Amino acid sequence: MRLLTFSTDNNSAQRLGAHLKGTTILDLTRAFETQFQARAPDWFGSVSNLLKGGEPAMDLAQSVHDRATSAKSKDDSQYYDTADIVFHAPAGDSAKILCVTMNYSSHAAASGTKPSDEPYFFIKMPTLMTPHMAPICHSKTSQKHDSEIELAVIIGKRGKYISRDDAFDYVAGYSIINDFSFRDRRSLSDDPNSARLHWFTLKNLDNAVPIGPWLVTRDEIPDPYDLEISLTLDNEPDLKQSGSTEGMMHRIEDLVYHASNGLTLEPGDVIATGTPHDVAFGKQRFLQDGDVLRAEISKIGALVNPLKAET
Repeated sequence: MRLLTFSTDNNSAQRLGAHLKGTTILDLTRAFETQFQARAPDWFGSVSNLLKGGEPAMDLAQSVHDRATSAKSKDDSQYYDTADIVFHAPAGDSAKILCVTMNYSSHAAASGTKPSDEPYFFIKMPTLMTPHMAPICHSKTSQKHDSEIELAVIIGKRGKYISRDDAFDYVAGYSIINDFSFRDRRSLSDDPNSARLHWFTLKNLDNAVPIGPWLVTRDEIPDPYDLEISLTLDNEPDLKQSGSTEGMMHRIEDLVYHASNGLTLEPGDVIATGTPHDVAFGKQRFLQDGDVLRAEISKIGALVNPLKAET
């Protein structure tokens, strides 16, 4: 399934949906109520709630999805077009967002960085998550906005000290994340070559975590190391990042193992798995007001966000 949290306008309650084909969204909340003639459980309030419900909740959502899509007569009230909904982030409302740096061989080579023996994580705040089609604030505190497309791993069940062999049992599915950086806020030193990076201010300003548009369950992507990834600007279609998840050095099972080593992972937590080469910092073409970013990963879809100047 391709699961998403959505609402019908900015002021209405959030609902659980499933992306079908093209621009069609199935309202799983309404489908449940139609099928069972009862109020939908809290599980069907969002992807976050569904993940907290564990396997019973996911199995129920799959059953409702299958019954609705196989019905001989279609109930139009259960379906929406993507143009008619408001997307919300397909992750935990209070998710830990654990990002890995220099996890692609091409990125490390382009930056002249020696790959590390273990993954290096930094943290982003959950309140910075920005959903599909929502504008990203072009902060007035930075003139060097950069972004990096990454495969997002979304955790599906609680775990600590997770072994590499068991790691995928804790993965609910995958999404797209755009890791925003503010390159002129990166150093604690006036020396541009200083290694003393200020990771918090480099990575954490409003809207710095675009994520979405949905969560694709693990069963639909049996091989997460065979995905093509690209980042383009709609106003400059030739300017982009591109690569394949095949280039990931620390694999997902390794990331889950290290992330859970002393830290409990919860349903809805996010691990951003790193980015390939061609980030703007290397090209010196930073993002500008009016840019529209399209981050795309095969078998998942496209995450689109416009940049708007902070007022």
